[in-house]
Amino acid sequence: MSDAQENLTARNVLVYSSSLADIDFGPGHPFKPARARQMMELLPRYSLLDEKNQLVMEPSPLPDEALFAFHEKKYIEILKHAERGEFTMEMLEAGLGTEDCPVFPGLWEYSAGASGGTYQGALMLADGAARAVFNPLGGFHHAGAGHAEGFCYINDLAVAITELVRRGLRVAYIDIDVHFGNGVRDAFAARDDVLCISIHESGMTIYPWAGFVEDIGEGKGEGYTVNIPLLQGSDDEVFCHAFDSIVPPLIEAFRPDITVALIGADTHREDFLGHLNLTSIGYERTVRTIVRISPKLLVAGGGGYNVFKTAALWTLAWAALCDIEPSDAYAGLIGGMMYGPEAQSGSLRDDPYVVSGNLKDRCFEFARDTVAYLKRNVFPLHGIG
Repeated sequence: MSDAQENLTARNVLVYSSSLADIDFGPGHPFKPARARQMMELLPRYSLLDEKNQLVMEPSPLPDEALFAFHEKKYIEILKHAERGEFTMEMLEAGLGTEDCPVFPGLWEYSAGASGGTYQGALMLADGAARAVFNPLGGFHHAGAGHAEGFCYINDLAVAITELVRRGLRVAYIDIDVHFGNGVRDAFAARDDVLCISIHESGMTIYPWAGFVEDIGEGKGEGYTVNIPLLQGSDDEVFCHAFDSIVPPLIEAFRPDITVALIGADTHREDFLGHLNLTSIGYERTVRTIVRISPKLLVAGGGGYNVFKTAALWTLAWAALCDIEPSDAYAGLIGGMMYGPEAQSGSLRDDPYVVSGNLKDRCFEFARDTVAYLKRNVFPLHGIG
């Protein structure tokens, strides 16, 4: 392999568009694309865009042929009409115009552009033009083939995975968002060439009220849907115990060609829509494990509703993808990051936070039971003793 080819296949790609990051879902809506812009402001501060094998790339809109390989044409037409202000009962039946999925100017531009970035990343990985691709603007794991839900209109992850398996590739999907990725699960639950693993707050206490450990897939896909629900209140120690016990052994047995990861930051203890107690310590450790066990890696941002914490965690994730330690160019100077009044605003990383007492005992017991169930019912289907 020539030096030029070596550099090409080692490339780490960041997909970003300032115009998409400026899209506004409306007053009071918790989904803020501006998280990605905050991250982009942090990357140069921490010397994370200085490597020769890095590329920052503008996304292109998702092409129709890729879109229709997963989504129903009728739904996409309804989505386009809704953005033009053509309100119908069909629109509401498709989940559009709701509190979660409002219709607003720029909706189609955002959905097609953000999703197109994930699709582009999948093509680059499949063609050998990248080693890792991160699209912080993407990660819409709740959208169904014919409807919107959970702030998600186009399921870019399902679209990208559909293309990858069409090319004959084995895909592992790892979702660490606080919410269960029901849209991706439903798309591939009956397949054995896509391994869908989701670790999340239990559906007993959070939307989408699903993703229980007993759901292990359907038909020939039995054992290829793997859910790791956790009790609300679970901290870094509980999360990492459950993740490390299940995910690396399954990835090793499955041997994917490409891993697709959703790295939602809403597991953080200061997030507004989740009830877990992760800090940057558990989050960064988990992302670094995903990087280590993945041959090629497509990453999407997903959830994260504390804008400042999400930007910091995604900055750490990009550093992990590129195997770089963040270095604060402004350390020692007066002032700090100070994007907001939150604690530790001058650092990407948090101080440790450990849950104790009865809550910790209950969280660990629940996690151990989940791990035991999966080892008993899923591991044997993959030849893991």
